[in-house]
Amino acid sequence: MRIAVFLSLVLFALCATAQDHPPLTGTWQLDAGKSDLKTIKVAAATWVIEEGDNSIHITESAGEKSKKLDMQCTTDGKECTVSGNKAKASFWYNGPMLVEMETNGDRVTRYRLKISEDGKTLTVEVTHIVPQVDKIDVMVFAKA
Repeated sequence: MRIAVFLSLVLFALCATAQDHPPLTGTWQLDAGKSDLKTIKVAAATWVIEEGDNSIHITESAGEKSKKLDMQCTTDGKECTVSGNKAKASFWYNGPMLVEMETNGDRVTRYRLKISEDGKTLTVEVTHIVPQVDKIDVMVFAKA
């Protein structure tokens, strides 16, 4: 009986975790037509995301001539380095959203990543914290 109760609790915890942290792994292409870009100037972008148990690896490219950004970070709020840039980033989950706080020199930007229920669309809300900008950019990616 105790084993059955224990297994039920473990299964419940695993289901709750899966709902809180939806899978972001995949190759994502920017859909500029569905995006609402007010301060960001980008026509094409590809993000490749690989998730681990408590880690995330993101490679970003915004065209053939742009340099790629690469981050291998934990998702517990600890700071990591963004290679290809002089930035630092930290990631953590806020319910179903993955939040990234990025510091690049004297600029601070928050990214909130949320996947659609069908897993085919990734919406990234970009807020410029320092310097503060009243406009929020929304990048919409489709799974490739």
